[in-house]
Amino acid sequence: MKSIFGYITAAALMTVAGITADGAPKAAAKGGKSMAEIELMIRRGALDEATEALDSAAASQPKNAEIDYLRGKCLVASNNDAAAVKAFTEANRKGSNNALLDLAEIAIREYRVDDADDYIDSYKAYLTKNKRKKLPDNSGDLAPQLMRTRSMLDRVEKIVVFDSIVVDKDEFLSAYRLSPEAGALLNPEMLPAGVDFSDPTVVYRTEDGREMLWGAQNDESLFTLRSMHRLADNSWEEPEAVGDHLGMGSDANYPFLMPDGVTLYFASDNEESLGGLDIFISRNNGTEFLQPQNVGMPYNSPYDDYMLAIDELTGVGFWASDRNRLGDKITIYMFIPGQSRVNVDIDDPQLADLASLRSIRDTWPDNADFSNIRKAIDGLSTNRNSRAQQFEFPLSDGRVLTRYNQFTSSHAADMMRQYVSLSKSTDEARQRLDALRLQYGKGDTSTGPEILSMERDIADAEAQLKRVANDIIRSEMGGNVK
Repeated sequence: MKSIFGYITAAALMTVAGITADGAPKAAAKGGKSMAEIELMIRRGALDEATEALDSAAASQPKNAEIDYLRGKCLVASNNDAAAVKAFTEANRKGSNNALLDLAEIAIREYRVDDADDYIDSYKAYLTKNKRKKLPDNSGDLAPQLMRTRSMLDRVEKIVVFDSIVVDKDEFLSAYRLSPEAGALLNPEMLPAGVDFSDPTVVYRTEDGREMLWGAQNDESLFTLRSMHRLADNSWEEPEAVGDHLGMGSDANYPFLMPDGVTLYFASDNEESLGGLDIFISRNNGTEFLQPQNVGMPYNSPYDDYMLAIDELTGVGFWASDRNRLGDKITIYMFIPGQSRVNVDIDDPQLADLASLRSIRDTWPDNADFSNIRKAIDGLSTNRNSRAQQFEFPLSDGRVLTRYNQFTSSHAADMMRQYVSLSKSTDEARQRLDALRLQYGKGDTSTGPEILSMERDIADAEAQLKRVANDIIRSEMGGNVK
């Protein structure tokens, strides 16, 4: 994933040379740490140690702007932007003009775009006044981010976010409650054996269980979306790329396909994002997915926002956001999607608050009552948690059976047990065959006879699986696998 802001300040460049953000030599308190050493602590993440060193330096050098500047950097690394603003402001008062760029960066993150403009203008004025010093102008690197932020603030969607919860990042899917009609979000371990995927990703499976989408890295280590379809004999076809253009040269991950089979949501950290991963939408024209569009605010922020999913049956949508910077935790927002997009008035005094979701209560209508929606998703939670999945078997009428007690035919249920056992042993054989082929490719030709034998055995097992699947469907509903 790309960093939130791509610019490199003159301060960072000059640090290597051992000078301050504004060209003055770096100093160290007697017996204390130098500014270069403290900056290295911040880069390493040793923030407590850096704070202690800065406190010690400030006691003997109260007028040193670099101390306040690095304190601001340390506070930003600690996710304390409010205190960082005070530190950078003090650094600027003492003569650190590079602090203006850091103040502009924070202002962009907080959607204070006019303040960001003012900070950048002040920095440019400083450069003009000191043009003989030939200082590099890095303020232009903030311009695209500022422009995107300003543009998105002009079209903040008016949505109702009725709830939010904080969960472990590694377990964030546990907060999503989708009806079967919306499909399913699965951990990648649910993919068939041997199918390539890359962590982190989520597998989306359609309602009928016949298509899966997920993310995997390509040869350039970029996440791209993959899909595969289930064949009539219950096996899966080879995975294929959904559209390498969707990431626009960057990562594309966390897909969700609406039931119409046309509308695709996914996350990408391309140049059109506000920062980190943003949520994008693309539509299929019958041949391919079209150029994606950023869904804008309040869904996206300068931090990671991803895994948007909408359940049309319950009328509830979900997405995950790292905007609250909670370390190993993440916020899951639950919202009510509109039938059509309605934007917040650009003159609304709460525009920035609504865009950033500073308080989800600000999105609620008067006398809001979400009891029916909560009951709907709570019911899904109870139903889903009480029925552990034992297998996955699609029928020709579109149903996907996941438990033995769902069969109406006891004979079909018995054959399903045989099918599950045979399927497991066949998957294990495929893994063994892959390992043997790898050995053979490295020059161990003694594995050749076993490879040939296993290939025949697996072919026989696959034919038997098809026959058993056919018998299951015939027994359960009188159908036939072609």
